[in-house]
Amino acid sequence: MRDVALILHVAAGAVGVLFGPLAIVFTLRRRRLNWAGETFHWAVALVCLTALVMVPYDWAGLWVFWPISIASYLFVYFGQRAAESPGGLWYRGVLRGYGGGWIALWTAILVVSAPDQPWTWAIPIVVGSAVIEVLCFRPSAAWTRNSQA
Repeated sequence: MRDVALILHVAAGAVGVLFGPLAIVFTLRRRRLNWAGETFHWAVALVCLTALVMVPYDWAGLWVFWPISIASYLFVYFGQRAAESPGGLWYRGVLRGYGGGWIALWTAILVVSAPDQPWTWAIPIVVGSAVIEVLCFRPSAAWTRNSQA
């Protein structure tokens, strides 16, 4: 069971890393939920679900991934909810939700790839959060225009 969960975890993580930027760009351009956002959502959902399955196999070393998995999924969930109802400051929800989920995936990759260098884990968090906040407070005019009825 653990091996199957690990294979699905890695595959879904790769899909999530690829589709995260597509989800953000296509959602902001089209001003609505789309196939890229749905793909990203379900990829992150599978990453988080498989993480929850694998944690009990090494509870002492991995227990912290339960709350991290839930928080990571919630980022993407809230991004998707913002994409479903554009209006007002909807783009901030998309940027912070989808962007936060994508940052979480990259942080997880670095945690696994470079476990002895925790300073590297901060790179996607600091850089990604800064980019997201700049975009939130300096949005494209297309994101803020009123929806056509």
